[in-house]
Amino acid sequence: MEEIKLNIEAIRAQLQLPKPEMADRLGVTLDRYNRLACGESKMLATELIRLHELSGVPYENIAIIGN
Repeated sequence: MEEIKLNIEAIRAQLQLPKPEMADRLGVTLDRYNRLACGESKMLATELIRLHELSGVPYENIAIIGN
């Protein structure tokens, strides 16, 4: 069975948050958030932890590279 991983944009959509608020809650700039969302940057461990705490999505179900 194939495992489905959620990227940061899918999680933001589930939480129904605008990008600036999501970036703020993750403790990153909007520019950093956009780079994570489009796959230009890998997610740092601290960002992964914050995203998990914010969303409740298990770590293993979070894609650490966008798209």
